[in-house]
Amino acid sequence: MGRLPEGQVDSKGMDIPASSLFSTENIGAWVGLLVTHARATGSEQVSSQESLRGVIRAHWHRGAVALWGDWTSSDRDYDRFIETLVRRSEMPDFADHQPDTDGGDPLGGAVEPTAPTDASAQLTKALAELGIKVQVKDVIQGPRLTRYRVLLVNLADLGKLNRSVAQLGLAMNLGQAAATVSNGDEPKTVFIDLPRPKSSWTSVGIERLRDWANRASKDTNQLLLYAGVSVTGEDVVFDLATAPHLLVGGTTGSGKSVCLHSFLLSLLLLHKPDTLQLALIDPKQVEFKPYAKLPNLYRGEIATEVPPAREMLTELVAEMDARYAVFNRLGVANINEARKKGQKLPSIAVFIEEMADFVMQDQHVEPLIARLAQKARAAGIHLVLATQRPDAETFTGLIRSNVPGRVALTVQKGSESNIILDEKGAENLLGQGDMLLRLPGEAPRRAHGVFVKQDNVVQLLGPLTK
Repeated sequence: MGRLPEGQVDSKGMDIPASSLFSTENIGAWVGLLVTHARATGSEQVSSQESLRGVIRAHWHRGAVALWGDWTSSDRDYDRFIETLVRRSEMPDFADHQPDTDGGDPLGGAVEPTAPTDASAQLTKALAELGIKVQVKDVIQGPRLTRYRVLLVNLADLGKLNRSVAQLGLAMNLGQAAATVSNGDEPKTVFIDLPRPKSSWTSVGIERLRDWANRASKDTNQLLLYAGVSVTGEDVVFDLATAPHLLVGGTTGSGKSVCLHSFLLSLLLLHKPDTLQLALIDPKQVEFKPYAKLPNLYRGEIATEVPPAREMLTELVAEMDARYAVFNRLGVANINEARKKGQKLPSIAVFIEEMADFVMQDQHVEPLIARLAQKARAAGIHLVLATQRPDAETFTGLIRSNVPGRVALTVQKGSESNIILDEKGAENLLGQGDMLLRLPGEAPRRAHGVFVKQDNVVQLLGPLTK
């Protein structure tokens, strides 16, 4: 159930078996589990008895039976279980154990960030050692990265710079993080983005999303989603209606589920039930629970088991076909033209949390999703398919070719980034909402997502519920 720590070394240089550090294997398992959870949530390092007690208190008050239920509902899969604990720690019943930062600090604390530093001189020196002569023209301190606007003295050095990103990261002491290079805004200029220490990060709180929603267009033909802020701090917003479907992927701790909440809240803050319905499928039975009383719910329910989820998808296919019949009768091509002729048809956004679970359990699910991906756009039905385990078996070529919008949060391997983005890069992200967004016809762009806690969701949904 938990992972025991690696073997330690005693004063004689001999390995100490992990099992001998605890009175029972079960206690060792609990310690391993809780330490891993603390790391996954970004909590303080468990380096003392008191810090370990704090982590234990944050979970043990729920009772062993409830924790065992989480373990079994995760199919006894260690990574899924840890992700469940991460979500639990953000829910309202943990309020006494988590600092209330209104989602402002991705590390979960109310600590004032340290001032970022200007490393222009170090960057110029590091590049010179790589044989690349540059002039730093501007420095922009973003929420998590510092952007250096750099003039290449010799344009031929661009290829060398792109090939030397790993060496540059080593020279700049970036650790496991990676520098990124992109084309600049003037001839011979490039942007070099360098990740900063977490202590200097400033995060995107729920207020930023609220402020955007108050200013956003109220055009009901649009389905605007707030992804977060750019590397330099500007709002990153896109229209799901033109995406027209999304594949969202990221590993445990990447912020995938929080990203989905940000998208859902974006839609709900801009639309009423007569212009938007939400079809929610949630095999985890936890993530979408706060939305259970919304009048916007398609069929008035959240599908948490395979049979009702399959029924919901079957009905959505039937709804799509019925809308096309209306379009043929009216002589129009899509939902926007039908609305101009008086048809009151709401858009339908279909969110599937952990799609892999359904695809593996029911062979009839994937063809239904594929059919919607192929034809539902013009009918005003749009898919948001999420997973923490992106692989070619779950996201077949047919689905990927018909779901052109991609949101990649941190993944473990370059091959997983390829599944989501059709290219590598997401394996180098910083976690906790750091993402790459790729829309049809556009190059990937980086964003830092909103930090949305469960109590933020409950608070915002209060005025919207039945």
